[in-house]
Amino acid sequence: MLHSRVGRATAICGLLAVLFALMVGLGTATPAPELGDYPAEDALAADYDRYVGESVQVTGTVTKTEPVEIAVGYEYADNGEYHSGTLTIMVQNVDKAVAEGESLQVYGTLGPDQTITAQSSVRVPAVNYTAMYIVSAIAGLWTLGRLVCGWRLNWQTWSLCRREHRLRPIQTLLGKVREVLI
Repeated sequence: MLHSRVGRATAICGLLAVLFALMVGLGTATPAPELGDYPAEDALAADYDRYVGESVQVTGTVTKTEPVEIAVGYEYADNGEYHSGTLTIMVQNVDKAVAEGESLQVYGTLGPDQTITAQSSVRVPAVNYTAMYIVSAIAGLWTLGRLVCGWRLNWQTWSLCRREHRLRPIQTLLGKVREVLI
């Protein structure tokens, strides 16, 4: 089946249809605390009063340390209208020292007036995100380099084919530098 263009196109369309169905299906899922899926930012923004007194889990950026306040971003659609913005939530009983700009994930009980009484919290220093992006970029470039050096695109069959002779750009570059220096 995958040896012809029609077969490959059919397989790709089928996979895209499954991906779309999963996006729609999982996008309509509601919080299920019995499964460990607690109401989060979007649910609180859509109907805050519904969750007062219940366990919630939110993640936001620390904007104030005494008392601890976090800015929580949200996005949701309701009756065909798109809503997005930021909730400011005061967190009580934070057992860790936090600094402004850090990310704070809080699990606790939602109270009235935009408060959460924390049962546990995890803080992530802002520098961790920078390191994550740098490592991810390096890994992506390394993977792209491996793909380009070991594979080629066959335009007649619209497929990736293994190269007969792997490209060796680093060795080629080092050889050129060696020739210039010697």
